[in-house]
Amino acid sequence: MGKEKISGKAKLVKVDDIDTDQIFHQSLLTIHDPQEIKQHIFGNLEGYENFAKENHENRILVVGKNFGKGSTRQQAVTGFLAHKIKAIIGVSFGPIYYSNAVNAGLLLVEAPGILEFLIDDFDVLEIDVKKATILNVDKGNEIKCNPIPKPALDIMEAGGLLKLGDKM
Repeated sequence: MGKEKISGKAKLVKVDDIDTDQIFHQSLLTIHDPQEIKQHIFGNLEGYENFAKENHENRILVVGKNFGKGSTRQQAVTGFLAHKIKAIIGVSFGPIYYSNAVNAGLLLVEAPGILEFLIDDFDVLEIDVKKATILNVDKGNEIKCNPIPKPALDIMEAGGLLKLGDKM
């Protein structure tokens, strides 16, 4: 991956088992325009209904375990890309969601201890892809994350699987 370090301000959504219906409600599946999808992200997640109205550009989302469990709903990935979120760090991700995110070019980082890691909203986080670490720049603490597989990094660097195919 060309960028070995990714940094951005944290946005905490430390909730476990968020399914794709809570990310993007099934009643809205006829919406395909990314800017329209963006307006509905987390609209069905208690306590985060106003998420879509906030500016999240260049932020790093921090979530709990099993994020994105459930269906193959692509809008649940597209909405974060439309918000220009740099990465999502979570304890774990639903396998289908992980595949969809990687294929769309959204960086997902698994960090099993992230919920115990001292982070506040707006703390600057730095993901070191090569060392597999996450540094809280504001607090000076660091945590290990799972290494990101090279094929996933190649896809994300290209901006998605289809764009990677165009480069070959």
